Amino acid sequence: MWNWLKDNAAALLVLVAALALIHNSNNTVHHRLDDIRADTNQRIDAVVAIIDRLQNAMNQRFDAQDERLDSLASEVFELRKLTVGIIERISRNEGEIDVIRQQLQTADKPSP
Repeated sequence: MWNWLKDNAAALLVLVAALALIHNSNNTVHHRLDDIRADTNQRIDAVVAIIDRLQNAMNQRFDAQDERLDSLASEVFELRKLTVGIIERISRNEGEIDVIRQQLQTADKPSP
């Protein structure tokens, strides 16, 4: 066995060196992949933060629009009530005017 090791020492040394080199390059690749993964995670977190900010801004705008629409709906309802009230008063006034006209016409006619 000793002779075999002596005879193949150069080949074994090359093999051990190659294994060490492969192991070292494998660790380097893992470190690079870890760095890429960390960078990717940071970028994803940044994009998620931007999306969250945009979503919050949109929600605030939608809430403001909802408040404005509710206010407008309330104002339209009040305006409708006023309009209906005015129409009712106009109708009542027209009826009273007709009664006054009839009374005036009756007063203007000579009695038989």
